[in-house]
Amino acid sequence: MRFSQPYSRTHRPFSQARRTAGVLSGAAMIGLLAAAAPQGFAQAQQTPIPEEPSTQPQIEIAGTGVATLDLGRSPNALPGGGKASSSQINISDSALMFGAAQRLYKGAIGSFSLGGLTLDESNTGSGTQLFLHQAYVDYQSHSFETYLGRTDQPTAQIVQFPTLRGDDLISFTNILNPFSNGENVEEHRYSNVAAVTLNRGLSTFANFHVQHLINTAGQSGDTGLNSYGVSLQHLSPPTLAAIQKVVSYGAGYEYRSVGRSEGGSSQAVYAGGVINLKPSLNNLVDLRVLDNYTFGNNTSKFSNTSDTFRANSNAVAVAVRYLHSPFGMPSSQLSLTMGYKSYDKVSNANSYGAALTGVKRLGQGVDAVAQYVYQRRDGALANAYGGGREENSVQVGLIFNFDATFNRSIGPRRSLLNLNHQYIPD
Repeated sequence: MRFSQPYSRTHRPFSQARRTAGVLSGAAMIGLLAAAAPQGFAQAQQTPIPEEPSTQPQIEIAGTGVATLDLGRSPNALPGGGKASSSQINISDSALMFGAAQRLYKGAIGSFSLGGLTLDESNTGSGTQLFLHQAYVDYQSHSFETYLGRTDQPTAQIVQFPTLRGDDLISFTNILNPFSNGENVEEHRYSNVAAVTLNRGLSTFANFHVQHLINTAGQSGDTGLNSYGVSLQHLSPPTLAAIQKVVSYGAGYEYRSVGRSEGGSSQAVYAGGVINLKPSLNNLVDLRVLDNYTFGNNTSKFSNTSDTFRANSNAVAVAVRYLHSPFGMPSSQLSLTMGYKSYDKVSNANSYGAALTGVKRLGQGVDAVAQYVYQRRDGALANAYGGGREENSVQVGLIFNFDATFNRSIGPRRSLLNLNHQYIPD
């Protein structure tokens, strides 16, 4: 009996400790499961390397609002013909974009851009009114850049023409998308693209790219990556663009894998540039020239609008622009853009057009605009556009551009405003 009490005293604390340890172990396991369960449900896969919460990227928001009153428009420029209203409100080419950029190791820059724009769609207020034209990730170092996603076609980056909207006179100023059904004119300006750009001294740029041109015509030749090419471009420093004689020039080659049932593969070569006829900080006059030549396709007649995008052709666009900048600040602009296009294997299919455009700056980022556009098509081409031989349009309206940057710390070369169609340069 003497030994029972000491034994009892030592035995009870030991068993209690075991029970306590079991409870704590179970509670710890439940806590771990509770902590892991929400993470597993909320995020199925971890990022390769967790981000540092203190890292704040540079954020940029940019937009362009375009609103014009179009008067006296005749047969519609959209495929399928039909009559547009003689008077209409046009908000096409308005855009809103968002971007984020971060400084990387060894002085590189990484960025992401996302944006959409409004479509013409006959300006009737029906159909798909928004189009995703920018959604890409970009990596830049001093002499190397690569980007992947939806953005401007590389073939559309050689020369920018001073028309009111980016798609005005597009059949002369751009290499047309042979996979498009023509209902959305923006398919000639934007594509899904993977590109690598090498530069020398930030002045000479070599671009190697593959594309998925948007295939709304449902052509058999679309294999996913349906176009690839290369371009070479030289740019003068932006700060010297007004006083140098040669502002930019470039050339390129593109191969498009069009199916045999649509005439076979189509190839394109293009070249152009910008020359200052009168270099000046106050009264600048420049000349813009671009030649787009496509060949290799066997289409010899037009049964629909898509045929006109594939058939072998030669298009030349020329623009003369006067920019008035008192005290070095752009104030007003007047330009004349002209184009001529012919088809190698289709007769009676020539076309030409012109746009006279005036812009007056009302304040920072706000412009008043007016433009007259005329286009003329020969018979075979007019029939493919629903019988519309001539188009006339008088447009008057307002433009609003803005660009806001937060946490400014870097300056990517592909800024958001550079991806928009600008009217008077900032």
